[in-house]
Amino acid sequence: MVAKQSFGACGEEGFADRIPANAQVIVAGWEAHVCVLQTVLGLLETGRQVHVVRDAIGSRQPESKETAIRRMERHGAEIVTTEMVLFEWLRTATHPRFREVAALIR
Repeated sequence: MVAKQSFGACGEEGFADRIPANAQVIVAGWEAHVCVLQTVLGLLETGRQVHVVRDAIGSRQPESKETAIRRMERHGAEIVTTEMVLFEWLRTATHPRFREVAALIR
């Protein structure tokens, strides 16, 4: 476990070391324009492939969220939705957990 005191998780000693260099990182969280943004930028600086789940991040002000999303995207983050992530993980309707996952989003 890494105790987080920095706004960006990569500011914590050892955090990035726990993520494989070739990892695709899925990011969700609160305060898109502060903690999520700084974490995503830090991960991108380390060469990780980062996917920000648009409908799983938030800010108190809608314009703060949208500005953060645009900035993260300009820096190389993929902007995705929860449904996109779930179905990319499943890959096919024959996946043993397809019905369970589909029920979560309906």
